[in-house]
Amino acid sequence: MSHKLILLIDQSATEVAALDMRFREKHYEGTISLDGIPPQLRLLFERFEEVVEGQMFSLLDDIEEKIGTSLLRVRFDDGGEAFVADLQVFPSTNSVSFKVHQATVPLQSAG
Repeated sequence: MSHKLILLIDQSATEVAALDMRFREKHYEGTISLDGIPPQLRLLFERFEEVVEGQMFSLLDDIEEKIGTSLLRVRFDDGGEAFVADLQVFPSTNSVSFKVHQATVPLQSAG
């Protein structure tokens, strides 16, 4: 199973984080570099981890919705992009997992 370097990007196509991922069955999992991540997004990820680790599942829907409204995408090494779904980031271990949906074509055409 090969590793892939993937970029997490925001709505304006600005790089948010670098990901070292493996595809497993129906999702990607791997590690994330949180250096330079916007502070408000890091806080959301920290809150997510706190809720999951503390087993406060009644609060999970709210934090997942906030992460989902960030409209983050991944950019693959071939230039293709896809929106992320079920994004789970654990800052204490730099672990990340997500699914993709609504893939888009590469930004640059082959020429």
